[in-house]
Amino acid sequence: MKQINTYYAHIDTLRAFAVLTVILFHINHEYLPGGFIGVDVFFVISGYLITSHIMQSAGSGQFSLKDFYARRIKRILPASFFVITVTVIIAQYLFLPEDAIQVAKSASWSAFSLPNIYFWKFQDTSYFASSSYTIPLLHYWSLGVEEQFYVIWPLVILVLLNRIPKPVFIILIILTILFSAIIAEWLISTHHSFVYYMLPTRAGELLVGGLLAALMYFGWLQKRTDSHILFYLSIVILIGASIFIDSDMTFPGFLYLIPTIGSALFIYSGFENNSPVLRLMTSKPILWVGKLSYSAYLVHWPVLAFYRYGYGSPSLLTELVLFLVILVLAWLNWKWIEEKFRYNQIEFKPLVIKQFLTPILCICLLSFAVIKSDGLGLRLLSESYQTKLSSTYNHAKAPNSYDFVCQYWRVESEHLSDSNCIIGIDAVEPKVLLWGDSNAAHYIGILGQIAKSQGWSFRNISHASCPPLLKGAESFVNHVRYSDCRASSEIVSNYLDKYDVIIISAAYSSYYKSNNDFLAKFKASLSELSYDKKVVLIGKAPVFKGYDRQCLAKSLNYPMSDCFDNTQSDQTLIESINQDLRAYANSQTNVHFIDFNGLVCKPECSPYQKHSPLYFDQSHIEIQASWLLGADLIKLYPKQVQSFESIINEKYPRN
Repeated sequence: MKQINTYYAHIDTLRAFAVLTVILFHINHEYLPGGFIGVDVFFVISGYLITSHIMQSAGSGQFSLKDFYARRIKRILPASFFVITVTVIIAQYLFLPEDAIQVAKSASWSAFSLPNIYFWKFQDTSYFASSSYTIPLLHYWSLGVEEQFYVIWPLVILVLLNRIPKPVFIILIILTILFSAIIAEWLISTHHSFVYYMLPTRAGELLVGGLLAALMYFGWLQKRTDSHILFYLSIVILIGASIFIDSDMTFPGFLYLIPTIGSALFIYSGFENNSPVLRLMTSKPILWVGKLSYSAYLVHWPVLAFYRYGYGSPSLLTELVLFLVILVLAWLNWKWIEEKFRYNQIEFKPLVIKQFLTPILCICLLSFAVIKSDGLGLRLLSESYQTKLSSTYNHAKAPNSYDFVCQYWRVESEHLSDSNCIIGIDAVEPKVLLWGDSNAAHYIGILGQIAKSQGWSFRNISHASCPPLLKGAESFVNHVRYSDCRASSEIVSNYLDKYDVIIISAAYSSYYKSNNDFLAKFKASLSELSYDKKVVLIGKAPVFKGYDRQCLAKSLNYPMSDCFDNTQSDQTLIESINQDLRAYANSQTNVHFIDFNGLVCKPECSPYQKHSPLYFDQSHIEIQASWLLGADLIKLYPKQVQSFESIINEKYPRN
């Protein structure tokens, strides 16, 4: 049997496309909203090449698992281990201690090819969340998926290839692809991290490439010289997917069949293709990027993460500089690490010891040293750094870490009977409810001060990232929140009859940006709610782009960072919505509007007050700061406080 060719130029072109789309997406989502599908393209390429090699070798009786894994070790691990090591070293110089510890932990899991399991189990934010963009090794999840696939798939082929009929083999691959997509689609809203990071829901993407390889190996698909239409179609599919698929869609799931099938079509139609377009696409600059693609993928995320950790979102010029830095570092890693180790001649046993076990041991020891030094690393020797860190570190806790802040991803009935959730003078069930999302919860301190000064109390309940609507709330949230949002809204709605006054606030601008129907639906809900209740709307607080509560501490290692230059984000939209809701409230008998933005904007809006942070993150007031602002409100704006009391006491007489 003819040995399979190991290099095809058009596959390097596809690699170049994959890595460039991923890098552009990670530099700025707006440049290429669906650029993350580049990872899915990589999966197809890997599935195709691995399956082709195994089937050709096994078919001719020449396949060796030992040789297969030796090639994987030499091809993948040196460059991967090197980037992990450098990342841990840099992080213990630049990152705050607790963040350096997290990098060290993720490094150990990555060294064992289990980073996807680590991020599934221990990373509590979405891959697309802004906080994820400062986790330097997060992108290693895809390497974990591939490496786990490499352990299982060769064994499956060896067991089944010559033992079952060819049609059955093909049908099993197709069914596995569909099953993988089905369980991804089914679990995405309830187990998003598992679906995104784990092999069972990603295997289908690798197997699309494996299916193409099997069809060609069995002779059911032949290389053709007249496949130009398929070639152009594949280009349209891939470019369209990178532009029109975005992170708000249900992905992965059935949707991943689009870029993966497009990738498979590109591979198949490019073999005997002499079209001018393909000749252009296999020019030296593009193939150069394709050759660097693995190293470029490895280094791009840490470079961006280290920058964003200290300086926030880059400017256009900085984005260009970072892109060039990524290419230079990728070339260095490719030339001095990838190429150096990929072709070395070494026996399997010493190879495993030198290029697998020893690097893992070194990474684990390095990570252990960082963790045992409480994340300080060599900074443990610098008393000056530790003194400055102690004076600038912000010890603010997440809102939901306080017992009295009753904020949940999914509200349950027992949450609405929890006595910890009552703020004010009485432990008995009050007649006032604060309801909303996290943008309602951050007003607990302000309202708590008012309630204590006026002699009333309130219960608070909030469902994160879900608007306070009587019905249809799921229409305005990301698909991963559909189920929790719907259930939370239904639970709260069933308890509203217990209260005379409902205080509501939310991230109005965020829901409006996701769906312009939000304000109309929100007002309809308010109209129904205010039929027999008093409703108090609290306006949206300012949002500060680039704000980081730990900026002062991070600036110790990031020169020229300006912690106090925080521009407002969506200022015009937020002000417009607040004005709209105020006008609506003025037109209704039982609806009132109030905002506390004067406390944050005196005289200019800022997340700091006397150089002390007021905000927990870009859009949330820190809980302890909320109590301080409440005290300020009572002193500075007594008329506003009195008007609030009159609203409350109309339905809730003071004892």
